[in-house]
Amino acid sequence: MQEYQGQPCLVCGQVFAESDDIVTCPECGTPYHRACWKETGHCVNTELHAAGGSWQIRRKEAIAEEFSAAKKAEEAQQQAERERGEQPQMFNGGLYDGVRLNPEDPCIGLDPVENLGDEERGATMYEVAEFVRSNRFYYLPLFHFMKKTGRKFSLNLLCLLFPEFYFANRKMWLLSIFTMLINIVLNIPAAIVYFSDYMNISIPWADVTTDGFQQIYGFSGILWMGLKTLLCLFANYLYLRFSVRRVSAIKRSAATETEAMTVIRGAGGTSLVNVVLALVIKGTLLFLMMAALLMLR
Repeated sequence: MQEYQGQPCLVCGQVFAESDDIVTCPECGTPYHRACWKETGHCVNTELHAAGGSWQIRRKEAIAEEFSAAKKAEEAQQQAERERGEQPQMFNGGLYDGVRLNPEDPCIGLDPVENLGDEERGATMYEVAEFVRSNRFYYLPLFHFMKKTGRKFSLNLLCLLFPEFYFANRKMWLLSIFTMLINIVLNIPAAIVYFSDYMNISIPWADVTTDGFQQIYGFSGILWMGLKTLLCLFANYLYLRFSVRRVSAIKRSAATETEAMTVIRGAGGTSLVNVVLALVIKGTLLFLMMAALLMLR
């Protein structure tokens, strides 16, 4: 009924009210009062029939355009208020322009039909919101800001501390495994030092007392911190790309829109089970790495 509100019946010209008995043309979807439809006996929207269009599709496009225009005007007003000093000056003050804390709105006030993808991979704000599910107030404004400005970096402190577990929690397994493997390789010098200093086990081909080994040991730590810093800066952008790719792939393979949304909701979100599994995988890799070092000594 919401899509009919404010729209006139093409026969009598009266705007539809919530209590009206409305019927639609079975071919183009144009709405009429039931009495008006009985009076004419056919659809009078000949222009739409000639174009082979759909009233519902055109109405949804019009609603989306109206929403988008209203949001742009609201964002411009908020920006002007900040410039005049009527709103507090904050870091990234424009990030949350138009955002509203409404628990019933999955898009938290942002345009639900905004395309966060590109021409090849399309995903609307609503679809990504349903994929992200948890912590939308953090991610959706960032995704909107990145799409709007082209900016790719932001801060993700959780990824700085535990990158492999952050990616696993968000079901980004390729990045999780990649980060684990890099971490294991860069921890080889630290494992050799641990064997030498705490277990009194020396590795003949890796003398920890030499300047060369100490430089490798220090450099590996710097490389790991550098990688974690990069992941901290680009994790949110990587998650945006991952979300768009997954949503787009699900939409292409699903038979209906309803089926697609059901799969999207199940495929996204977070997973504590994934975090536990990532812990087990990393522990196993560390054990295998240390066993291999001991076998090679």
